[in-house]
Amino acid sequence: MNPSVKIVLEIANFIKEENLKGKERIPASDTFVRKMVNYFDKPVDEILFYLDQLRETHYIFTFSLVQPDPSIFVQGVDGYIYAEQSILNELKHYSENKLGQVYESNFYKKKTGFQILREMLPRMKEYNNTPFGRALAEAKYIEEYVKIVSANAFEYTDSWKKEKLFKLYRDDEIKVDSTEEENELNNAKSREPIPNTKWGRAVHQFSTEFLLRIHLRKYEFEVIRKLISTGKIGELDHIVFIRDSIIQLEKMHDTDPILKYHKEKMIELRRVCQGKINHIRKMNAPKVTSQ
Repeated sequence: MNPSVKIVLEIANFIKEENLKGKERIPASDTFVRKMVNYFDKPVDEILFYLDQLRETHYIFTFSLVQPDPSIFVQGVDGYIYAEQSILNELKHYSENKLGQVYESNFYKKKTGFQILREMLPRMKEYNNTPFGRALAEAKYIEEYVKIVSANAFEYTDSWKKEKLFKLYRDDEIKVDSTEEENELNNAKSREPIPNTKWGRAVHQFSTEFLLRIHLRKYEFEVIRKLISTGKIGELDHIVFIRDSIIQLEKMHDTDPILKYHKEKMIELRRVCQGKINHIRKMNAPKVTSQ
């Protein structure tokens, strides 16, 4: 078994065990990621990559426990849930009981978790980064995930998950093999061979598009711009993917308030991409010879 696949499956099992027997039951990124970093002796970015792979292959659900708010220096916190019907059903009961207890301690009233969800969800942002806000988020998302797994049961079977995970690594290996000659050419031109850089090693383990999605999700537009300017990202398909992703993000500024803090960086990155696209297409255009 690929060593990385083994780590991915071990992380999934850690989440499963926490959901079943853990003190808090739902591991949170502010503590769980550090725990995995220490256990596997891997950098934070690599653990986050593995968690994203687990989400993509339906092993886990990842949801926002705390919404990031740069205006008051609040960092986002994610929660992790193993995507299995029996575990979700148990967590639903647990989270609704917990929500009722936290609600009573805050508002000195007794209500069921169902009643609290219906009443307080419209005010969820008011309680961001509070124990009640976390409990509300847990109950809300678990309720949604129970419905998702019930409606798409086949996509959450062990066989489906394993097939998707192993296919993900097979596809990445094929992409690495198909670009081997181009990488060698880039190495000859570069003072520091790309496979010997942090980005190069990551590309050999994960696909470029996968890594770009991670950077985009984390609003790391400046990182992507530097990867383009240093030649680590230079293929037309990748540049077009970045440009189109930025265009979509620019349309989401009303639904994602964090994006307004990155408006100038997004515009600059889009312009860099468009300039690069124009240059590549011009260089690849067939030359017209005079008769």
